[in-house]
Amino acid sequence: MHLRRTGTLLCAAAALTVVLGACGDSDSSTASGGSSSAVDTTDVAASAAPGSSSTPGPALDPDAPSTTDPNAEAVPGPQLPPATAVPPSKQGPNIVGTRCDTANGPEGALRVVVFPGGSAGCDVVMPVAKKYGPMISTGRNQTVDGWSCGPSQSAGVLAKCTRGSDSFGLIPQ
Repeated sequence: MHLRRTGTLLCAAAALTVVLGACGDSDSSTASGGSSSAVDTTDVAASAAPGSSSTPGPALDPDAPSTTDPNAEAVPGPQLPPATAVPPSKQGPNIVGTRCDTANGPEGALRVVVFPGGSAGCDVVMPVAKKYGPMISTGRNQTVDGWSCGPSQSAGVLAKCTRGSDSFGLIPQ
């Protein structure tokens, strides 16, 4: 009984293989001399007009922008009115003092501001600021050319250096 079932299954598998093999690739039928009804779609796509119903795939939109035209003009962005006021939540702190040049900090340029109350000018503090700027990232107090520098407790001032009555700060731009 088992042999009879196994034989039937083998015959069914062989028949299925023959049927699936006949449905295969059209090149095998043309190689053996038979005719093929397959159409080369590249010739049809090249000769068909864009947007026609015989073109395979999605239709092309004639109004869609083209990115392949090297002579295409750039379109300018929107013309926005100039800003007249900065909202309070976006305003930086108002730091009083003499604005000097910038010094390199741990994450970019920092503006150097000489605070009022001393006699030192930008020419005196800038060399110190340029030496101390990269050291700010240590987060520790440093002595640079006789100036005591360290993190600042003032809003908007990243670091502050003092020497006697003179002081200056480094603020993010």
